[in-house]
Amino acid sequence: MRLGLIGFGEAAFELSIGLRKEGLETIYAHDVMLDHPTFGAQIKDRASQAQVQILAAPEDVLKQVDVVIVAVPADKSYGVSEELKPHLKKDCIYVDVSASTPVVKVNISKNIEENGVLFVDAAMMGPLPVYKHKVPILASGSGVDRFISLMTPYEMDIKKVSGNPGDAS
Repeated sequence: MRLGLIGFGEAAFELSIGLRKEGLETIYAHDVMLDHPTFGAQIKDRASQAQVQILAAPEDVLKQVDVVIVAVPADKSYGVSEELKPHLKKDCIYVDVSASTPVVKVNISKNIEENGVLFVDAAMMGPLPVYKHKVPILASGSGVDRFISLMTPYEMDIKKVSGNPGDAS
């Protein structure tokens, strides 16, 4: 299983640390702030600590992965789905962990599912620095069952709410 992360802030970093400890060997990431004079160094340092391979472009991440977790600010989540859409592979699982509203999650789902991509609306229900990858997650959407199946071996705590995007949020 190969995991991709779009956005490599605190959430993605903490998830990565825990998943690597559970044996997930292949994690790729991209962050738009990679070349920022201040934040770029922090992103690279965190990636090194978590043994995550940072790639220069989001499409480079998407070419490599079975599951992509999009961990961007809520106000950027729909725009990011638009940018990623042309590069998403059929049967990829797109997991949005942003704090976006249920309406935004439904819109993201409609947007990316046009390409045969599975969608998961994931609401993380605790502090990531404490729980890391074991943070309780409520999840909904077309890709929930497959996401649970792929991530349970790595001790993730994912509970299915429904098959409807937006219900978890």
